Amino acid sequence: MSDCVVNELLNKPDNIEIIREQIGAILHKEAANQYRLAQEAGDAAKEDYNIKVYLENETPLALLTNDDTKKFPYVNVTLDGTDMQSGSTKNSDKMMKAVFWIDCYNHGNFSGDGLTGRSANIAVWKTARIVRNILCASDYTYLKLRGIVGSREVVKMQTGKPKLQNSAANISICRITLEVTYDEQSPGVQGAMCERIDIAVDDDGLIC
Repeated sequence: MSDCVVNELLNKPDNIEIIREQIGAILHKEAANQYRLAQEAGDAAKEDYNIKVYLENETPLALLTNDDTKKFPYVNVTLDGTDMQSGSTKNSDKMMKAVFWIDCYNHGNFSGDGLTGRSANIAVWKTARIVRNILCASDYTYLKLRGIVGSREVVKMQTGKPKLQNSAANISICRITLEVTYDEQSPGVQGAMCERIDIAVDDDGLIC
């Protein structure tokens, strides 16, 4: 149309979309490595490191049947929102701050003592500990996206219970709140300093 001012196809992801996928890719890659290390070490709790990673699936519990606990533990990465930082006024290069929720899910099996809630909480905090340590590793200060990401920081961790529960397992969630500062609308930032990790994502958001 002759009166349009944007005459190019807007098919490139914004930096915030790249960052969301990069967080999921980092967790997927590093959790798989932790699982491998646990197997090699003969860790009796090696399955605790077999963490599945989802992107933007707010209801992954809907994928479970009543006794399907083999899918635990898993995490879901959600972009909660993003805001412009104060003092960021350049039209072509805005400094933004995004908030991501990294929801960690784990369960406690019924053992006859009625303490499934306690075991679920202990299990989910272990999952959250693994995830936090991955995200806070010094080599991931810029999430391998230096030139795009300015900082990343875990600012909060809090447990809760999902609405969907059953009598055979008690499920706990630990939400990790991750804040990321980054540049948006910055031409040329996809330079050599960036190490994007390619991933494949199923229709339900599971990273393969």
